[in-house]
Amino acid sequence: MKRWFLPIVLLAVLLATVAQSGAQPKDTLVVALVSHAPVLDPHFHFERVGILVNINMFDSLLHKNTKLEYEPSLATSWKPLSDTQWEFKLRRGVKFHNGETMTAEDVKYSFERVLDQKKKSPQFGNIRAIKEVRIVSPDTIHIVTDKPFPLLLERLVFFPIVPKKHVEAVGDQAFGLSAPVGTGPWKFVEWKKDQLIRLEAFDQHWRGKPAFTHLVIRAIPEIATQIAELKTGGVDLIRNVSADLVPELKAHPQTYVSSAPILRTHYVHLDMRTEPFNKKLVRQAANYAIDREAIVQKMMAGLGRVVPTVVHPAAFGYDPSVTAYPFDPKKAKELLARAGYPNGVDITLHSAFVEFRPVFEAIGQMLTEVGIRTTTKMWDPGPAWNKFFQTEGKATHGYYGSWGYYSVFDAEAILHPLYHTEPGGWVGRHYIRVEGLDALIDQGKSTVDQAARKRTYSQILRLLKEEAPSVYLFHQFDTLGISKKVEYAARGDEWLWLFDGKPKR
Repeated sequence: MKRWFLPIVLLAVLLATVAQSGAQPKDTLVVALVSHAPVLDPHFHFERVGILVNINMFDSLLHKNTKLEYEPSLATSWKPLSDTQWEFKLRRGVKFHNGETMTAEDVKYSFERVLDQKKKSPQFGNIRAIKEVRIVSPDTIHIVTDKPFPLLLERLVFFPIVPKKHVEAVGDQAFGLSAPVGTGPWKFVEWKKDQLIRLEAFDQHWRGKPAFTHLVIRAIPEIATQIAELKTGGVDLIRNVSADLVPELKAHPQTYVSSAPILRTHYVHLDMRTEPFNKKLVRQAANYAIDREAIVQKMMAGLGRVVPTVVHPAAFGYDPSVTAYPFDPKKAKELLARAGYPNGVDITLHSAFVEFRPVFEAIGQMLTEVGIRTTTKMWDPGPAWNKFFQTEGKATHGYYGSWGYYSVFDAEAILHPLYHTEPGGWVGRHYIRVEGLDALIDQGKSTVDQAARKRTYSQILRLLKEEAPSVYLFHQFDTLGISKKVEYAARGDEWLWLFDGKPKR
């Protein structure tokens, strides 16, 4: 009996410690994300995990409510003066976290910072149409574009305003890593990389103090660990709950699930620079090989919808007359043989989309079954993955991912970053080689004539289907697992706007 006594005691102590560490104070909200963005500077990354942190630290000129309607934020009102000029009235008396009062100079500086191509902001492409920000008076600015820019208001919902004097004093690097300052509901306290970001309620926020004093964002890449932490109280909210886990969290006495359809669209981006996907017939074969409906119904419990291309039905520019590739493995094999691969071909696909690993593996298996023999390589989300497929563009033969449109309900918000080949095109510059596509994308975002824009996007969608630079899949629902100690609901724009979160009484 003696030899078992010490382990039993240690186990009891360990369980007690876990139970204590798992219990969160009522004034603390803990969110789990699979990773953190490389910086906390909202202008120098494009990652959803970073945006979800930034929106709670920084305000933008406009906001959207839960009905996805525009609301005033740092701008109290706005109006067009012409096709290329808008006027914005700024909220007076707004405080930055360091005590400085926000001015029109800060707003102007924020735009100029991203538009300065020497700084290489990855968000340059989002606002590149802006030619000038003019200060008309202390509380009035004019935004001037080089041509009509129909997405201006949408882009301003997530365009955080930063303090000019502070950023210039500490420098871009320190601002992004150790000294971020915004006007949002929570202010920065500390960042332990790959572990947690600790924020604290900003008492002087113009909306009032948020319901939770402390906000902690933990980086937990393992989904099983996220689920265990949610059940034991170590975290209060997790994202992208897979369909097979939804019943379990609904039945658990300490958790519930909230979901909403969102813009996030899944795809496999194909590298058109090299074989075999430099051949259109192989790209089309890959699209015929995937049983999208089976994935949505059997693997996602119906929490998604098949999309014909990458343009979401809720986004401006969607054309219902463009239909999805049907599941036709026989056709896929025929096209593969016609392309010069009668005995099939070997490829490797990459992904860091850890929440959807089973889907990624199913896609690889479906491709393999028609002769596109696929090795699926799963990466941990983080710097190594970002460098591999974004900075160096080496994800041959392609990668599985998703795009959330920056929560902008317009086709431009996915077409430009994924398919335009200029530097502002993000990944399109590496993988896409479709003649005429750049010009059409530019045309679609350069007029406020909505009928003309629809015609252009219809043309783009038909070209995308024919050339098949991607395997088109589906859009998902935002499915959150939430502690019953917290009152919160999933939003249709995929934001975690935690100012709306409240402790349950």
